[in-house]
Amino acid sequence: MRVTASLPTTDATPLGLAEPLLDSVEMMAEELVARIAGADRSYADPGLLTAEELQQACLANLTAIISALAGIEPTRLHAARAVGRLKAERGVPIAALLHAYRLGGRLAWEELTARSTGPGDPRLHDLATHLWELIDTFSDAAVESYRETEIMLAHVDAQAQSRLIRTLFDDHSDNPAHTLTALRTLGLAESGTFAVVSIETTDPGATLPGRLVGALRDLGAGSVWDSQIDSHTGLLSSTTPAAIERSAAALAELVDGRIGLSTAFTSPTAIPGALTEARLAARSARPGAHTVVRFGSEPVAHLLVTVPEASWRAATQILGPVLRLPAPERDDLIGALDAWYECRGSTAAAAERLHCHRNTVRYRLRKIRDLTGRDTADPVHSAQLHLALQAVTLLGP
Repeated sequence: MRVTASLPTTDATPLGLAEPLLDSVEMMAEELVARIAGADRSYADPGLLTAEELQQACLANLTAIISALAGIEPTRLHAARAVGRLKAERGVPIAALLHAYRLGGRLAWEELTARSTGPGDPRLHDLATHLWELIDTFSDAAVESYRETEIMLAHVDAQAQSRLIRTLFDDHSDNPAHTLTALRTLGLAESGTFAVVSIETTDPGATLPGRLVGALRDLGAGSVWDSQIDSHTGLLSSTTPAAIERSAAALAELVDGRIGLSTAFTSPTAIPGALTEARLAARSARPGAHTVVRFGSEPVAHLLVTVPEASWRAATQILGPVLRLPAPERDDLIGALDAWYECRGSTAAAAERLHCHRNTVRYRLRKIRDLTGRDTADPVHSAQLHLALQAVTLLGP
């Protein structure tokens, strides 16, 4: 459908052919709205754009394009940026945005040809090039604004989701409905098996791997994560305890840091208590061990990190002379003691682990005995040395 059938203009310039379109721009906008709505189902949803908003957007963009085409005004992209922003906010697909510009360009071209002297009118050649350059320019500006708005909205959504996840770990014992609402909003089940994960990162500011949530989902567990500068807290949710176990076992391969896992639970009201367990378990993990420490699996370590000042004081009283040695010698002695305990008191196995002779291990253990007055052969002395060693490993600089 053509908007108007005006007689050809007598102006012999291309600009003179374009300028009269402004007199019909409102009717052109109405026709463009009809074409857009008929060609794209995206605009049939009343939740996206109202008819009035679409009409105003078409009128503003057609006016700006025709004014630039006729040389009345310089190219002004305010209307293009505004419609790009509006359609991003309303969720109109970007393909629909670009299609609308193509329809607008086609309508303007139909009007120009209708007002020309015929297909051979030399003015049409110059106008065609300029018109489609303008359509490209306006489309690019609209898309750029659309993308910028998408990024802004995604950032706002991410912040809102982050705040919601953070409230999930708060104590809502006075109103459990808050926890259930947060779970529903985040897409997690309100019932099933849950566990809380705490990760203390080795690199402050490091983000979680982008594939983490998907990998855990493949193992049968949904998850949401709250990230801080030096730690990450996650809630695992599944219909079966087995999926929680599979996900927990995979965490050490998926992320770096000290990883702690709470005991599994079935009531969402237990989340705050499970968070305390997970954090304690994470602090009980040996740095660089690449294992997941489950709450309750390392009771001595839990005790040491619960009272760190007292634990460190005991460690320095027991291993003080060793800790005061120059770093290379200190590390050799601590390493030998650690390997000896890890190998269940086997000097030969400890030597193999340390890549040295077994006599070297024996020498280093005797050196510890001489410095501390505590012999690994004595059960009481050995318990004290082991306790101090764990404290140094977990709490040392």
